[in-house]
Amino acid sequence: MGYVCYNKSKVNNYLEKKRINNLDETSFVYVKGNFEPIVSEALWHECERIRKSRIVNLRLPDGETRRKGIDSTKYLWVAKLRCRCGSSYRIFNWRKLKDGTPVFGYQCNMRTVNPTRSFVLEHNMTEQLSCDAISIPEWKLELMAKKIFEKVWGNQNKAILRACKMIESCQNGKAATRMSAAPIQSQIEKIKKRKLNYAAMRADGELPREEYQALCKQADDEIARLEQELKALSPAPEPQTVSSDLKAIYDFLSQKVDVHGARLALELIDQFVEVVTPFADYSYRWKLNTGCKKSKEERTNLMAVSEKPLLTFTIDFETAKRYREANKMPHQFRRAAWIDLTVEVYL
Repeated sequence: MGYVCYNKSKVNNYLEKKRINNLDETSFVYVKGNFEPIVSEALWHECERIRKSRIVNLRLPDGETRRKGIDSTKYLWVAKLRCRCGSSYRIFNWRKLKDGTPVFGYQCNMRTVNPTRSFVLEHNMTEQLSCDAISIPEWKLELMAKKIFEKVWGNQNKAILRACKMIESCQNGKAATRMSAAPIQSQIEKIKKRKLNYAAMRADGELPREEYQALCKQADDEIARLEQELKALSPAPEPQTVSSDLKAIYDFLSQKVDVHGARLALELIDQFVEVVTPFADYSYRWKLNTGCKKSKEERTNLMAVSEKPLLTFTIDFETAKRYREANKMPHQFRRAAWIDLTVEVYL
């Protein structure tokens, strides 16, 4: 970004002259250089923000603090789930169907790497970390998300149609203001004919030499200017192309915001769901946002909410059965093994 960074390393002493890296980035000194920057300051700060978001500080048993890089998860629900104990979730292969399709589930990391709560209580291990949160199958999370967006989102076909009409009006406005090449070409031809008339008048002695040269120069400058305008013109799109593009946009938006289909688009969940926390077995709290994603540290702690939920509902066996049938899931789904899901939604 056009700066020189100092104090990134130092020499331990003048005898050994061993170079030691300085890991304290707060002590770095940035000085503006007199050279052309490779990247802009805005891009550099954005890259720096992404880099710092992928670094965590770990405290060792001796009290020393070390930095560690973390990979951003590629699984949607791993990024959204947060256990009531404060731990994150990990994905695992719940089962595999007859056709080889894997079925995924999610389990609390605290419960995975530590003894069970019953074992801790049985052996009176007061200082041992533990969690008793049950695992969650992926299809239940998708079912809850679908029901939430059906109740909160509603039918957005009118909004999509209005957005497409706004895009179409903008395209029509640009097409109206775009200058056509035909008038410019016509002006160039007129000026060229005018130059021929000047030459004929000069040959007949009607124009002196100096005036003829001045008129020709003026005509050449005008032709050069019009040719530059002609090159700068962008070709007007065909009406059929614009119509097909708008139809593609409409189909894409309709598919992504369709909450009444068999399955909800994952992009919609990723954009508008902040965090999901099971505050009890088969009871879940969902925090929605306005489309602005938050980092892991900025997410709301749903175990310490003070306001009332925006929406509360229950998913029964029949609702879950219809969802499974719509998505062609296996028919082995027993009423006796089902426990209703309680969902609380916060905004």
